Amino acid sequence: MEDREHPTGLLPEAGRTYAPHEAVIEASRCLMCEDPPCNRGCPAGVDVRRFVRKIRFGNFRGATRLIRDANPLVGVCGRVCPQEILCMEHCTRGELDTPIDIAGLQRFAGDIELGALAPLPGGIRERPERVAVVGAGPAGLAAAVALRLGGFQVEVFERERVAGGVLALGVPPTRLSRAFLESELAYVTRLGARVHLGDEQDDPASLLSKGFAAVFVAPGLWKARRVGIPGSDLQGVHVAMEFLKAVARGERPAIGARVVVIGGGNVAMDAATTAKALGAERVDLCCLESFDEMPAFRSEIEHAQAEGVEFRTRTRPVRVVGEGGRVAGYEGIGIRWKVPGLLVPSNAEDVPGTEFGLRADAVIEAIGQGPLDGFAGLATDTRGLVAVDVEAMTTSVEGVFAGGDVTSGGATVVQAVAEGKRAAAAIAKYLESRREKGGRR
Repeated sequence: MEDREHPTGLLPEAGRTYAPHEAVIEASRCLMCEDPPCNRGCPAGVDVRRFVRKIRFGNFRGATRLIRDANPLVGVCGRVCPQEILCMEHCTRGELDTPIDIAGLQRFAGDIELGALAPLPGGIRERPERVAVVGAGPAGLAAAVALRLGGFQVEVFERERVAGGVLALGVPPTRLSRAFLESELAYVTRLGARVHLGDEQDDPASLLSKGFAAVFVAPGLWKARRVGIPGSDLQGVHVAMEFLKAVARGERPAIGARVVVIGGGNVAMDAATTAKALGAERVDLCCLESFDEMPAFRSEIEHAQAEGVEFRTRTRPVRVVGEGGRVAGYEGIGIRWKVPGLLVPSNAEDVPGTEFGLRADAVIEAIGQGPLDGFAGLATDTRGLVAVDVEAMTTSVEGVFAGGDVTSGGATVVQAVAEGKRAAAAIAKYLESRREKGGRR
């Protein structure tokens, strides 16, 4: 795939897509299992065997359209989803040598339509009911597509000025080309969904009184958790998601030559590799977990290692050192778990003699996100997440459904897509029931 310019000024998307003959060779390794276990590994329900078979026999656009039938974010998931723990983990070929590169083949399929318009399905039977979707992230977009294909009049409300949620504002452009993302997102509006950007809906249930027959709530998680150590108010301390959003907007935060990232999840890896891409000479990532315990996907950890990020595992932050009101260093200490396997800060105890200090020009906190306030009238759980019936995706308010990270606490993009599809099916069933009863909103 050719390099594409990014508004961030960072390097273009890393990695490469298979050439057609390479994709055919890789697809030809597939054993075409009678009961393919790879299919069971995809939350979105992509028929992996069938799309691989289409590539094997040169039907590239057919492969793309087959994937899109199950997952509207075809190439996005080929880039950012951890197939190594999903479909590829179950690949029978892995018992012989190595699993089929399903991620690479899906990336290839997605790139087939990059720069071109994906064909729209015909024969949509239009329905009068209006459905509101709050949040234009993976779950909201998947729901919007499924609802439009069902004929409903869909309007998407997104608080940010761009659609895509974490895909646009959290995943670095070195992992996901903005040009590619925009190409994929265009499919939603071409289907006929109306997208309102910069339109925050802090009381989703109130949309029921504004002509909408149902509402799907999927705003994602954007409220950063803070470490809360001495020095965290110094100039040069950044919150990871705000740091990544600034870079996505084309800004270049001043981080200096030496950066410390606190956290062991995917966002921490993205913050660390983005800091390297911005020109930091040294990036140290400090986290409580060992390599085997980190919540980040293995592919993300390996990518950070390949970019030269230094890891200090099984350590906790002690303080950020300041000089003249700015970050000048970072201090931490080694830890062990009081109860093995319980990976929470309260279970960590310091190991005497393992104190260490690092020079730093910036510190980026990446220890997780929670939901923003703004679920007036909807029941929430102890973590502040919207409470739902996991099967029906219903909330405490009739006609309001919810899914994605705001109900799960954070999962994969493809899982969010799966929940968006499930919510759309539940909404369609709910509205069908209302029609049968003769009641319309």
